[in-house]
Amino acid sequence: MPTVDQYAAAVIEKHRVITDNGSASHHAADAVIPLLKQWGKQYLLGISLSGAYAKNTAVAVSTHVDLLIALKPVPNMEMKAVFWNLFEFLTDHGLRPHTKTVSMQVESKGMKVDLIPACREKGSSRSLLFNRRADAPVETDVAQHIHLIANSGRQQEICALKVWRERHSLDFPSLYLELTVLHALQGERFGQLGDNMLAILRFLGTRFEEETVSDPANGKNILSEDLSPSAKEAVSKTARDALYDENWKKIIW
Repeated sequence: MPTVDQYAAAVIEKHRVITDNGSASHHAADAVIPLLKQWGKQYLLGISLSGAYAKNTAVAVSTHVDLLIALKPVPNMEMKAVFWNLFEFLTDHGLRPHTKTVSMQVESKGMKVDLIPACREKGSSRSLLFNRRADAPVETDVAQHIHLIANSGRQQEICALKVWRERHSLDFPSLYLELTVLHALQGERFGQLGDNMLAILRFLGTRFEEETVSDPANGKNILSEDLSPSAKEAVSKTARDALYDENWKKIIW
């Protein structure tokens, strides 16, 4: 019989997105880049792999690959208008996007691709994104997020919690989730996947609803405000229910 750690690790590997250049996810991203270049035109600074894909925390049940579309500031267009302009462009080209917190998702070659439009001054690492939930622009540093999570040593636990989130159809934005995992595991040992998942669930079940989580790149950006009290309550209740169930195959799969 496999141990809890072995079972959880096997589930993660089953769903974890392969991130090498020849992967199906990479090809899916490559397929949409020409269209994004057509949209960005003279304002395009670059298109780069980003988000969970760059952090090595992407799971196939959620998103296969993320692309950051960096633009020079567009004259007479606020970030909200830029965001919805891309949405309309993709719709007009038959990609049927659906919006997330700061991105929109399309399907390419059977894969889910998240597109993050961002404006920034040339040479700066700080980007202006549009937060659809807050209906407002937010300044942040996506590269800082990637560095923090990619070097945290907690990618397995993050992937496991993303699988758990998708299994239970919970509303829990990815950056908020990732930072919550880091907070929940402060002081916990590395390499004890089963015990750490239980620690995360205990945190979610007892402290999550009251905890304030801020963007490490911009303390004014309160990520925990992206969820309504009822959505937080759903996450917390589902975590408490999971703690009462000793069958890991019902917790993550």
